[in-house]
Amino acid sequence: MTTLVIAGLTVGLQLRSPGIEIPVNATASTWSETMCAATGRIDEEMEGLFTLDTLTGDLQCAVLNGRTTKFAGLFRNNILNDLGVDATKKPNFMLLTGAASFPGQAGNTRPGDCVVYVIDSTTGRIAVYGVPWQRSVAARGSAQQGSLILLDTGTARNVMIRN
Repeated sequence: MTTLVIAGLTVGLQLRSPGIEIPVNATASTWSETMCAATGRIDEEMEGLFTLDTLTGDLQCAVLNGRTTKFAGLFRNNILNDLGVDATKKPNFMLLTGAASFPGQAGNTRPGDCVVYVIDSTTGRIAVYGVPWQRSVAARGSAQQGSLILLDTGTARNVMIRN
């Protein structure tokens, strides 16, 4: 697996013999003063667009079906309570996705194939969320919705910084 990172875009290439399809897995993230966005693979043919409204703390994932080119799911959560962040203190958020596999999770509903990390760089607090993806519902072509699953929280900063 070869990984290439260019200005916030991560591309993984798996090289194969000539004449055989080369799978490409690309994720990207970007931000502005009031919005963060990142992409990640939810399922074999599903791409998720994660957006975070930095003014309200609303995190959502809109899942695009690769076959129909239509949105197949919408999952939401508000991250302010999970991170213990006071929105009036002007948090500074970052949003990243990562590949994930949950082999111990049985049943129809289990987290999708990626997770989304939310980081408040002001406090150093981190939260990671999964998408409760129902593969049988997706196979029928039906839309699904629900809440993002808070998987864990933590901190990236070991010391308190004074304001």
